[in-house]
Amino acid sequence: MRVPHKNCTRHRIALCAIVFLGGLFCPQASLASELSGVVSLTSEYIYRGLVQSDGNPAFQFGLDYEFDSGLFVGAWTSTIDMRGATSERDIELDYYLGYHYESRTQLAATLTVLRYTYPGQIGSHSYDYHEVLLMATWRERYSIEFGYTNNYYGLDSIARHWELRSDWPVANVWVISAALGRNDLSSIGVSRYLHWDVGASARFSRVVLDLRWYDNEPLGGYAASLAAGPQLVVSISTAF
Repeated sequence: MRVPHKNCTRHRIALCAIVFLGGLFCPQASLASELSGVVSLTSEYIYRGLVQSDGNPAFQFGLDYEFDSGLFVGAWTSTIDMRGATSERDIELDYYLGYHYESRTQLAATLTVLRYTYPGQIGSHSYDYHEVLLMATWRERYSIEFGYTNNYYGLDSIARHWELRSDWPVANVWVISAALGRNDLSSIGVSRYLHWDVGASARFSRVVLDLRWYDNEPLGGYAASLAAGPQLVVSISTAF
């Protein structure tokens, strides 16, 4: 049972910031090609300070294959509840391809290209889009990530995101983690805003329980109604 470090690139609190096995914290490179995955149930799906499941629980599942060269591929899906006057999305399905490199100085870097899709979406507009993510990690506990797309939600608009995250092990069971991010959606009329989370997680056999507090700065534009915080989210996950 291994934690696939690549999944740190996409809103996987239950897997990336908190799952730890045998003293290894995400991100962690494997020494050989390996298939791994995660199944999660969360009381609310929050992504970069925005609510994705409209206050409802979300079921999530991901598979990841890493080659011994550092290349990896994978897919991740979640139930969502995104509705507008002329559109409706109930499923998010993401595909990704990337490369992970670790140096001998406890520094690591991961480059990931993702494609976000919404199967069965209702309406004339396609919300599918791509994103490039670059993450640097130090000592497997401190990371900074930058994300960029020039076609956010299929609107031919630029979006940028920065995030700092850290994990601190406590005893043999608990991990405390926190993150601070800045999302720039100004090209579609949403004010730039900060978002953050802090939480604790514990492993019980093959199950990980995560309790996390989310909050964010006030949002402008259409996204004001999607602001996630402040709220507590409970997630249960198992990795394989």
